[in-house]
Amino acid sequence: MNLRVLFLGEGTSDSGIATHVRRIAIENGFRVAITDPLMERLPPSRQKTLASKLEMIKEIGGPYELVIVHRDADRDGREARLREIRLAVEGVMPGVSYAGAIPIRMTEAWLMLDERDIRQVAGNPNGRMNLNLPKPSSVESIPDPKAMLAEKLALASGLSGRRLDRFKQRFSEHRRQLLDRIDPEGLICNVPSWNDFNADIIAGLRRAVSRMGENR
Repeated sequence: MNLRVLFLGEGTSDSGIATHVRRIAIENGFRVAITDPLMERLPPSRQKTLASKLEMIKEIGGPYELVIVHRDADRDGREARLREIRLAVEGVMPGVSYAGAIPIRMTEAWLMLDERDIRQVAGNPNGRMNLNLPKPSSVESIPDPKAMLAEKLALASGLSGRRLDRFKQRFSEHRRQLLDRIDPEGLICNVPSWNDFNADIIAGLRRAVSRMGENR
C-alpha cells in the first residue's frame, strides 16, 4: 500500500525536494504517492501561514498519512521551524505524521557544491572561469546563499550585457534544475542539514507506517 504524502514547498522551484523525498522513500523500502500542490493557485488569504495552507488543502483533498514541509531555517533556526511545522500539522490534521525539510539557512546552500552541475545549468559546461565555490564545511554559514548562488551562476554562464540580464531572470528555473541534480552521494553528504533532512524524512515515513498499522 502506498503512503499518501503531502509535500509543501515554499515555492514552485522547490519541487525538486519532492524528487529527493521519493528517492529516500524508495531506497528505504517505502512506497509513496506524493502530492506537490501549486500553492500559488490558492487564494492569497490562504497562503499567509502554514496552518491556512493546510486548512485549504484539507478542504479540497487528502487524506494523507504524512505531511512534509520545506521551510528554510533563515534566522529562526531548525528547532523553531520544526516546532512551527508540528503545531500547524497537529492543529489542522491531528493524527497525521509530519517531517521537515529544513536547509540552513536557505535551500540555495545545498546548491553551490557541484561545479559541474552549476556549469551545466548555466549553459556553459566547458567554461574555465574560477567559480571559487564554498566548501561543504562552510556553506551553511554563508549570510545570503541565494545571492551567492545567483552570482556563481552568472559567472559560470560567461554571459554579459543584455544576455546576462535575461539569464538572471531565469534564476528560479536554474534553482529548480540544481535541486533535481543534487547527487545524494556527493559533497552534500558533508552538509549537516542535508543529513538531517534525510534522517527526518526516514523517521517521518516510519511514524506514518506505524500509525497506519495502529489504525487498522
